[in-house]
Amino acid sequence: MEWVAGELGICALSYLWYDSYYWFFFLQFLLIPYGYYMYKRRMRYRKRQYERGFYELLQSLLPSLQAGYSLENACIAAYRELKEIDGEEHAFVEQMTLVVQGIEVHIPVEDLFHEMASVTDSEDIHQFAVILEILKNTGGNSVEILRNSMIRIQKKMETAEEIRTILSGKIYEKNLMLLMPFFLVIYLRISNGSYLDMLYHTIPGRLVMTLALAGIIVCFFWSESIMKISRDVFV
Repeated sequence: MEWVAGELGICALSYLWYDSYYWFFFLQFLLIPYGYYMYKRRMRYRKRQYERGFYELLQSLLPSLQAGYSLENACIAAYRELKEIDGEEHAFVEQMTLVVQGIEVHIPVEDLFHEMASVTDSEDIHQFAVILEILKNTGGNSVEILRNSMIRIQKKMETAEEIRTILSGKIYEKNLMLLMPFFLVIYLRISNGSYLDMLYHTIPGRLVMTLALAGIIVCFFWSESIMKISRDVFV
């Protein structure tokens, strides 16, 4: 579906920016940065699912451990709750399915969470796996440790949500600024299309339009990198 949207976007761009559908074939290379952007967007979404799912897991594990369940049985009970709430296709539930399957064949639970941490690239899950490994080797109050871990992750998620709220306004402004050239071209085409004939039907004009399009694309990815740095530094 994403590729269909990309092709439709290129078709509209070739008509709006060059007044010729022949440019549809020359602009196919734009599918490369488009595909890269959509891939990164999916990865960010899945990572947020992992973070939120892990927090929900800790919330479910804590009362089970307080009730006297073993960590393995608590994980199985928490998995059933998560599956009912989020569904089997949720990214974190899929990872918990592997954990439960590993528990059923008697794989150490800390090893399973280590593997989950490597797949999800989550620092919180990695630290949790290290804590479980230490608890297994030295003993300790697992309930208290889980409570402290849950509080820390909750504070981190609240901070991340605040930063996303702050950045959302800047992202809106950024997107509006990047769309302004397209709105301007649409306005000129509707009001008086002859103004654009020199840009559409001469080699220097098409060169100017190509440079303008390249500038918009560069500004888009530059602003995305700035937003990413902001998220990574302050979260």
